[in-house]
Amino acid sequence: MAILSDHDSEPTLKRRKIRKGTQSCWECKRRKVRCSGEQVCQNCQRRGTPCIGQDLPDEPQSAEISILTPESIGITADANPTATTRSLYTTPSSNNTGSDDLEQALQSAWPSQHEIDLITKLPIGLSVFFHNGVCTLYNNPTSQQSSPEDILQLPPRGSHPVLIARSLLLLGNYLQGIVLPDGRSSPKPGSKYHNIMCHAVETAIKLVTKNEDLVNSVEGIECIMLEAAYQNYAGNLHQAWMAVRRATTTSQVLGLHRCVSSPSLKFLEPQTRTYFNAEMTCFRLVQMDAYLGLVLGLPRGSLQAHGNLEDLQKFQPVDRIDRIHCLVADRILRRKGDDLSETQELDLLLEKAASDMPSQWWLMPDLSPGSCTKSELARDTNRLMTQFSQYHLLIRLHLPYLMRSSFGGYGDYSKMTAVNASRETLSRYLAFRVNNPAHFYCRGTDFLCFIAATVLCLAHIECCRSRQTQPSGQNAFSLLVHTRSSDIGLVEKITEIIQSIAQDFDEDVIASQILCVLNQLLKIVGKVANGVSYGVEAGDGVGEGLAYHGEETDGGEGLQLQIPHFGTIEFLRHGIQRSGPVTTVSQNPTLSTGEGLDFLNVNGSSMAPVPGIDGEWDMQGIDLALFEGLFGESSVLDATGTLSWM
Repeated sequence: MAILSDHDSEPTLKRRKIRKGTQSCWECKRRKVRCSGEQVCQNCQRRGTPCIGQDLPDEPQSAEISILTPESIGITADANPTATTRSLYTTPSSNNTGSDDLEQALQSAWPSQHEIDLITKLPIGLSVFFHNGVCTLYNNPTSQQSSPEDILQLPPRGSHPVLIARSLLLLGNYLQGIVLPDGRSSPKPGSKYHNIMCHAVETAIKLVTKNEDLVNSVEGIECIMLEAAYQNYAGNLHQAWMAVRRATTTSQVLGLHRCVSSPSLKFLEPQTRTYFNAEMTCFRLVQMDAYLGLVLGLPRGSLQAHGNLEDLQKFQPVDRIDRIHCLVADRILRRKGDDLSETQELDLLLEKAASDMPSQWWLMPDLSPGSCTKSELARDTNRLMTQFSQYHLLIRLHLPYLMRSSFGGYGDYSKMTAVNASRETLSRYLAFRVNNPAHFYCRGTDFLCFIAATVLCLAHIECCRSRQTQPSGQNAFSLLVHTRSSDIGLVEKITEIIQSIAQDFDEDVIASQILCVLNQLLKIVGKVANGVSYGVEAGDGVGEGLAYHGEETDGGEGLQLQIPHFGTIEFLRHGIQRSGPVTTVSQNPTLSTGEGLDFLNVNGSSMAPVPGIDGEWDMQGIDLALFEGLFGESSVLDATGTLSWM
């Protein structure tokens, strides 16, 4: 607090007797917040309010004292503030007004106590446990055991805006995972809980997390990560990716890229410093960045956690495998073309990481209600997410080899690895949804499921096609003959679940688009299995619009998929319909000389998203990353403008 000089010409304020050890000013005492005890405490500086020690009267005794400035009380540049007692300080009233307005705007987004009481009584889905794991920055064991009543609280009045925003973001994340009385989770658009959730999160993002002047602290980074987790869970992956980049930039400015807790780090709460873990923060940022970059096909940021395997040996296997996944995802994103040696090295790394875990750890966890305690449920949820990560990385690692025939034995290995990983992913997705009667919403798993289902359908299409073109030959896809019924049944069950999601949420564009692709692929699988031979062409789709669209062509014998920002994928019939068992049929000569699907006229001009188009955030490049992984960068064409993997 600033200085009250003892000039004889100034009125003397009678000092009060206070208890020994009392350091709080009147304003902090009134607001019931911790006072920093400085000459002018941080809270009063931020609010622009007079900082009056409790050894002085609470109310100034004259108009002159109530508007004291440093000059009016005799403070000069040469004054020594440390040699004086605590007294009064006033900052410009404009700062006071702006700070109070910000605090009021943030607190106005908080629901009433009656609404909070209703929210805390609702059961929660597994997503709440997943959020807790993603956003853990502290080594505080009690934070994982907090009750909803403890979590859903506003900080005291006068708290820093970041702390209020954190409460709003925690509320939004919590509401994403609630289970409503009718058995539905994730509040339906337009409902009371949905409005509360959106208002709280949007207010925090608009006023705080996108304000660089406010988030330059550890708690600020935590708020941005909560924003990223919320956006990821809602399916807004591009917004989540950009939020992670903002958190990364802020962490680097604060020096967290060194993975050490420097004494110079800015904390807003003392307890944050006590439990803060710099290495964990860096890892969580890298983990989210790697996951989003891989799914969206976007480059990784510059922040690194542990850069080599030797550094990871100090971690327990369950922690080490998550960090290995980050390393593998980063190297997949940086991989150039179809570097076979890099693929083999990363495949071995994933194999070693899996073998470090107990064999039964890889079984699907039982997530059914009442099967375990809350702590066990949190552990098993994180375990399932790690399994999703392992199998998705295997799919993406071997995706470039799925439709190619030029890699010999290792090509066959890659094909079957991608197919098996897709099957494992879909089996876990099914358990993840069915075992929870609320079908709580988690968009990230829907995207992983879409990629796995697409790969499995394409593999079975190629299996049937290769049997038609080479009936006496054997290849990797020949092994799928006896699993076709169960695999397709699995994909059909997945589409039923996604269909139920689309029905529960009337305007769920993403679920509808996923269904469009999968239903069309299932039609192709059925026709190919019955003897219809198809070639595949991909075009730039210029002028065809940006909406997902699937339609039958050639009198119902062909199918065309319109994929935004990728172009068109058209399945063209080259054979004849057979009424008997599948045997050989005449083929287009260009399709009978080897494995692989032909892709023609892939033009990169349709790659760039068009601003201002409705739905541009829908599938968000996930489809583009998938199909480019399958068929290569669309901008790489031969001299004739044709891209072919035959």
